[in-house]
Amino acid sequence: MYRFGLLITVFAHLICSTTTAATFSVSVDNATVLMGGSVTLPCWLSPTMDAEEMDVRWYRSDYNKPLLLYRDRKVQSSPQMEQYQNRTALMPREPTSSGLKQGDVSIRIDRVNLQDAGKYVCYVSSSQHYESEAMYLKVEVIGAPPILTLSRTEDDRVKVSCISTGWQPAPQLQWSLGAQQPLQPGGLSHSPEADGLFSVQSWVVCSSSESQWISCSVFLPSMKEDVKEARVDLQINSFTTDSGASPWMTAFIIALLAIIALVTAMVLHLRKTKMKKEVALGTQEEESHLLTACDLAYSEDMKIHAVDITIEKATAPARLKVAQNGKTLRDNGEALESDCELCALGNTGFSKGKHYWEVGLRMPNVPVKQFWWAGVATDSAVKTMREQKSTPTSGLWCLYSDDKSGVHTKSESSHYIYRAQRPEVLGIFLDYDEGRLSFYDTKLGQHLVTLKSSFNETVYPLFNPGQGETTPLQILSLPQTTPKPNDYVLNKV
Repeated sequence: MYRFGLLITVFAHLICSTTTAATFSVSVDNATVLMGGSVTLPCWLSPTMDAEEMDVRWYRSDYNKPLLLYRDRKVQSSPQMEQYQNRTALMPREPTSSGLKQGDVSIRIDRVNLQDAGKYVCYVSSSQHYESEAMYLKVEVIGAPPILTLSRTEDDRVKVSCISTGWQPAPQLQWSLGAQQPLQPGGLSHSPEADGLFSVQSWVVCSSSESQWISCSVFLPSMKEDVKEARVDLQINSFTTDSGASPWMTAFIIALLAIIALVTAMVLHLRKTKMKKEVALGTQEEESHLLTACDLAYSEDMKIHAVDITIEKATAPARLKVAQNGKTLRDNGEALESDCELCALGNTGFSKGKHYWEVGLRMPNVPVKQFWWAGVATDSAVKTMREQKSTPTSGLWCLYSDDKSGVHTKSESSHYIYRAQRPEVLGIFLDYDEGRLSFYDTKLGQHLVTLKSSFNETVYPLFNPGQGETTPLQILSLPQTTPKPNDYVLNKV
C-alpha cells in the first residue's frame, strides 16, 4: 500500500513539472540604432528556461518569410528573407546571458539600413506551447555638417542661413551667438528628401557688433551629444547685399534705361545678345545654393566621368615639389609671400561636358591635411596669381581649407563648412555645360558645396598643397572609362 501511494505522488509531481515547463511567455524591448551599425533585438522567455530544443522564428510581416529561423538545434539557412542573408545571428541581449540555455532568443542584425526600420515579431514554440511578441526597430541617421551662407541686409545687418541634409528623423537646429548666448531663428523648416531622409534649413539676422562669431548646431533629439556644428566669423567683409541693389547699381540701371530708350530696336537686340554671351567668369549665381539635395547628392555614377590628371614638373611653380608620377604635391619648405605661389594646373583642360576627379588629403599615420586649395581655374588666372601673389577676381573656382576658417569657399556669398571635420578624400565634379562645380566628401558620401557660374573659356583642375605640412596633397588615380560623347578634354600645351 505504501509503495502504491509513493508511485501516485511521483506520477503527480511529474505531471505538474511537465505542465509548468510547457508554459512560458515572451518578452521584448524596442531598439534604436544608427544606420550602418549593428543592433540586438532583445527577446527572452519568462520564466527562465532552456530554449535549445525549441523553435525560434523572427519575421517582419509574413510568418513564412523569416529573417532568422532556429530549428533542430541550429540556425536554418532556408527559408530566409534575401535582404537579411549574412546579416543576422542569435546573440544574447546581455554579456552575462547564457543565450538559449537561459531562454534568451535575441538576435543581432549587422549593417543596418533604413529599410530595416519597423516591426519585428519574435515567435517561440515548443512541442506543447507557443508565444509571440512584436517589437519595433528605429533607425537613425546623423546628417551632413551644416553649411552657412552670409549676406548683408539693407539696414547693414548680417543674415546667416544654415542648411544640413541627410537626417533621420527630422533633426533639431540651434543658433548661438558667441560662446553661450542662444539665438531665436527667423525661420526654420524641415524638408523630406528623395531617399527618405530629412534636411533642415534656418536663418537669423543679427548685427556684426553683437559678437565675434555665430554658430549653427544640428542634432538628433535622442543624441544631443553628437552635434554637427558650423561657425562663422561675423567680422568678415565679403558679404553680398541681401537686396542685391546697392546705390551705385541703382544709378547704373537708371542710366542704362535712359540709353536704351534712345537706341533703336536693332541695337537693343544686339546688345542683349552680346550681354547674354559675355557673362563674366567668376560670377556666382545665388540660385546655385538652392539646388535640391537630390540634384547635388553624391553618387558613384559620377565616376564614369573620371579623368586622369597629372601635374607636369616642367610647368609647375619652382617652390612646388612634384613627385615623379605628377600626382603628389607639397611645398619645398621655403618661406613664401603667399600661398598663391604654389598653385598648379593639371595637364588636362575642359571646355565642355562632365568630368570627375578626386584629391587625397590623408596618408597613414599622419593627420588629415589642413591647408589646401582644390577646384578649377583658367590659365590666365593662375598666371595672375603667381605674378601678383594675390587671388584674382575672376577665373578661379575653389574650395579652400586653413586653420582659421576651416573648409570654405571664397565667393560673393561665402560658405563655411564644419571646421572640425575635414574630408580625407575630396571628390570634384565639373559639369561645364550647366556651369556647376560640386565638391564632395567621398568617404562619407556627402555633398559639401556647389558653385554655379558661366564658363566661357577652357578651365583646368587647380591644386595647391599649402605651406608647412608633412601631409602632401595627392591626385588620386581612378579607373578610366570610355569618354561620353559630351565629355571633351583638351591636353594642356
